[in-house]
Amino acid sequence: SLSIAVTLAVTNMSQARPLDEIQASGTLKVGVPGDYAPLAFYDKNKNLVGFDVDLINDYAAKQNLTVEFVPTSWPTVSQDLKANQFDVAIGGITFTDQRAQEFSLTEEILPNGKIALARCTISQEIGNFEKINQPTVTLVVNPGGTNESFVNERMDKANVVRVKDNFDNIQALRDQTADVMITDLIEGKYYQHNEPNVLCLATTEPFTGTASYQAYLVNQAA
Repeated sequence: SLSIAVTLAVTNMSQARPLDEIQASGTLKVGVPGDYAPLAFYDKNKNLVGFDVDLINDYAAKQNLTVEFVPTSWPTVSQDLKANQFDVAIGGITFTDQRAQEFSLTEEILPNGKIALARCTISQEIGNFEKINQPTVTLVVNPGGTNESFVNERMDKANVVRVKDNFDNIQALRDQTADVMITDLIEGKYYQHNEPNVLCLATTEPFTGTASYQAYLVNQAA
């Protein structure tokens, strides 16, 4: 179950702050970028909400722990975790081989893969990789995550615009200052459902070689 996956991850903490120390403190420190709907994001009232938030709170409650959410960002989440600013990172962490070499990851939380989310007015015109990767298409991306890695490695022709964070990606599509963004299927479906006729999936199946899953990240045991 998902609860077991979280338990296994937290049990495999680094020696810097092992599980017994966490339990003694009564607090589980959770790093979260907070810009990845529907897993972990700030709502209109500035409350941190989402599937991952609910899951980690449920886990902590069963362990008689209080959750302390620690802000981080996609460019810094790995170094912040290594610096023990928090015990576990959540909120849209994609399993990658590089992360698996540096950290411990949970079992699959949710299946995922990279797709294109676009302005609805243009989504049907750019329904595959080749049509997106064109100089006439403005593609927006934020730094530090697997979306940027995908864009840097594979989108060599599109007009790439770089913004501060994932919220700015979505806003650029709403404002029509960009045509499309690369994101995960989970997030794409969320926005298409919540903002119909504004945000639409341009592609519905993960791009070749991007099938993956969401997990939680902890330091490897020494």
